[in-house]
Amino acid sequence: MSSNTDFLSHLNPSQRLSVEHFNGPMLVVAGAGSGKTRALTYRIANLIRNHGIEPEHILAVTFTNKAAREMRERIENIFAQELATELHQQRLELLSEYDQKKIKSRVYRKITKPLWIGTFHSLSVRILRFDINKYQDERGRTWKRNFSIFDESDVQSLIKNIVTKSLNLDDKKFDPRKMRYAISNAKNQGLTPDELIKQEPGYRERVLAEVYNEYQSRLAANNALDFDDLILIPVRLFEQNESILGYW
Repeated sequence: MSSNTDFLSHLNPSQRLSVEHFNGPMLVVAGAGSGKTRALTYRIANLIRNHGIEPEHILAVTFTNKAAREMRERIENIFAQELATELHQQRLELLSEYDQKKIKSRVYRKITKPLWIGTFHSLSVRILRFDINKYQDERGRTWKRNFSIFDESDVQSLIKNIVTKSLNLDDKKFDPRKMRYAISNAKNQGLTPDELIKQEPGYRERVLAEVYNEYQSRLAANNALDFDDLILIPVRLFEQNESILGYW
């Protein structure tokens, strides 16, 4: 799926340098509008096209789903254009709709589908869909691979229910919204409810840990995760299981 033409010829010298770098780490610092997405896109294409790297061995992390989609589309277009030239000696857009679809489908199966391109959260979900059933938290809670992901309104409702009904707390003294953010903060620090109490053994922290603990139990009972779990659980899973860490 390659031709002899220099497919990097339209990059500027700095972009080309970052695209062609192969061995060892590289840091690129670039401002808005400098072609960062283009450079990343062509870097991935170059690794596959000129270095024989398998797409499933490439990990590209972005901060937004929009950027991830754009990178996938651009990579797909690069290889689809090359394949169109190779098979039909014409640019992709000049082919029939049927031929375009056929070429894009082939590129998708061989190149873009196996690539690991996404946000931290979406890539974590992909890992957990394979292996979350091998994870067990500090209280023995488990999840299945067909877990759902609670959005913010689901989370807020659940915590409010725990605060006001399950634990019968005064929601003015223990504001569910503040409790939700405190739990999120604890998860982002990698703290379990028990570790939270050890770090801050005051009354409010004990209550927060109780809410946090019940919240995790409810999530597990619903086979659900929140967005913070998507980052925390892969880390915990890798710490628990060396063979899974080694695989990934």
